[in-house]
Amino acid sequence: MNMINRIAKFSRDYSFGSGVIVFGIIAIIFGIMAFKWNNARLDYPIIEAEVTGVALEQEAYDDGDTHYDATYTVDIKYSVDGQEYEAKLNDQPEIKVGETTRIDYNPSDPTDIGYHQAAWFPAIIIAVGVLGIVIGIVNIVKNRNKNIKLKKQEEEWKNGKNL
Repeated sequence: MNMINRIAKFSRDYSFGSGVIVFGIIAIIFGIMAFKWNNARLDYPIIEAEVTGVALEQEAYDDGDTHYDATYTVDIKYSVDGQEYEAKLNDQPEIKVGETTRIDYNPSDPTDIGYHQAAWFPAIIIAVGVLGIVIGIVNIVKNRNKNIKLKKQEEEWKNGKNL
């Protein structure tokens, strides 16, 4: 079998499994990074912030194939230790002026704010990554076993068996 045929056969048999494994590894790395970022903010105090302004950032879009929800830039006002702060939150779902939203802030820098994220999001990303690796390994093992069986059958046919 020449080299081009071997490369084509390898690509056909193992590219899906290899690709899913790579995807799984990337998802796990991203999930671990998300856990670290989330855990860094885990002890940050959570406060209520008042919405003082809302501006449409991107309109909702749906053409049947592609769908985007509308996103908004939200101006908020919050207070830490009696000091008033104002900030903008980007890519937020629609919220109305006068409503409140929960944010967390860095005690050493109250202007460092964010939404308190639950730990389930990074866990789901890691679980998807592990699932991808398992699916990729199963696919590669299945294809490898199929190729071994086919090679054995080919040898039997060459030797005159199973005719």
